[in-house]
Amino acid sequence: MHRKIGRYQKQAFGVTAEILEKLLLATEAGNRGARDRALLLLVAYDTMCRRSELVSLMIEDIRYSETNGITRASVLIRKSKTDQLAKGRRLNLGEEATEAINLWLERLRNPKEGQLFKGINRGQKITGSLGSGQISRIYKRLAKRAGLGKELIEQISGHSLRVGNAQDMVNSGESMPMIMGKGRWSKTDTVMRYVEHINYI
Repeated sequence: MHRKIGRYQKQAFGVTAEILEKLLLATEAGNRGARDRALLLLVAYDTMCRRSELVSLMIEDIRYSETNGITRASVLIRKSKTDQLAKGRRLNLGEEATEAINLWLERLRNPKEGQLFKGINRGQKITGSLGSGQISRIYKRLAKRAGLGKELIEQISGHSLRVGNAQDMVNSGESMPMIMGKGRWSKTDTVMRYVEHINYI
């Protein structure tokens, strides 16, 4: 079968920091904009979470720590593709993502537990849980609002922030072990597939 159809896997377009800034500028006001900026863009980029991990994040798993007068949040990945035994791993967020999470939690009226990501209807009302299948649609919607090309938008997926951060780490000279550690990859060939084509627009 592999000889007949090949093993090629189409790679998601990498949303690097430069492109991420364009998407952030394209977010709306209100609840939807707060969610998209804080949770789906900044958290996704900082943590390099897979889409299934993003929608599984829980409010009660957020922790805060202060270093040199700067407070940063961290989130717990309870289970992942490379952690089937659910040992869990805590991932740190930057200042911008921490501030954005806090603004989002204010809109949720500061709940103590439950799913961090929520759906939002056309009336900007916060609804139930958000499914992993909705992540790519949100990214594509923002890319369209940002005026990115149609061909590029079609290549964006729920893993695009993960791919983009990996590409940024390559461009900044980070080592393979560092990239694999942050992205929680167990195989180098997976990482190489992610960074094979560095994207520029």
